[in-house]
Amino acid sequence: MKGKLAAWGCLAALGLLLARSAEAAQAVRDGLALCAGSVIPALFPFLAVSGLLTALDAGESPALGPLARLLGCSQAGARAFLLGLTGSYPVGARTVAQLYRRGGISRREAGRLLLFSNNCGPAFILGVAGLGCFGSLRAGVLLWGVHILAALVIALALPRRAAEPPERPGSVPARPPLVPALIAAVRDAAGTMVYICGFVVFFLVLLRVLGRVTGLSHPVLSGAVELTQGILALPHTRRGFVWAAGLLGWGGLSVHGQSAAVLSGTDLPMGPYLAAKAAHAAVSVLLAWPVSMCL
Repeated sequence: MKGKLAAWGCLAALGLLLARSAEAAQAVRDGLALCAGSVIPALFPFLAVSGLLTALDAGESPALGPLARLLGCSQAGARAFLLGLTGSYPVGARTVAQLYRRGGISRREAGRLLLFSNNCGPAFILGVAGLGCFGSLRAGVLLWGVHILAALVIALALPRRAAEPPERPGSVPARPPLVPALIAAVRDAAGTMVYICGFVVFFLVLLRVLGRVTGLSHPVLSGAVELTQGILALPHTRRGFVWAAGLLGWGGLSVHGQSAAVLSGTDLPMGPYLAAKAAHAAVSVLLAWPVSMCL
């Protein structure tokens, strides 16, 4: 029954795309321009560097000890959290997946890290949300602060367990030489960018066509599907600031598709991750309302 419903849904979507082919084609062009102008410049360097750090096991430092104890995870997990905060979606999820595939962290720790380590980064929050939407770097800094604090609230609210070794310690590969590791990191980052841009374009087309047909174009609805479009359509008010915080915490269906793509090949479940992102959005809204008075 579900298969038939899915098939009928795909046929309906195909018919809608054919009926609105001009709008769909323009949305594809806009999505590709968005990827070339914003998504790739913001994400590709972080994807490459985070992959290289993971391959070389860099970042294991006593300086990460306090953060690891605060988060209730290993130093490798603390590194994934920091990379997720600085690199933006889906760098955190990709780093967790890479650590788990390499056997550097256990499945339990990977599943827990996934709930709070895949976050929006400063390049997007300051540039798109702060300057692009509100015309204020101060607004962007406040939004990033709310975003980080909400992620920490989620991490601290999760049950803590005693540190445990990876489940596959014998499978941890030897540290590769720098040059092969760099080549692999750039190659993998390029492949990941294809997935990311594909989801950005797909959901932008979906959002644009459905908006034309249904007339539903509220920024929150748009942002729940594709983050950038929703953020840029928000009003420049305190309410818009609060909505922006919630949307940044949720990430959007496009981001979740990107996260699912980088998690493919692992057995990490998406259900708890989606629930955690919904909680991140709710906590962000609660924190953003009093902070909005500082605008």
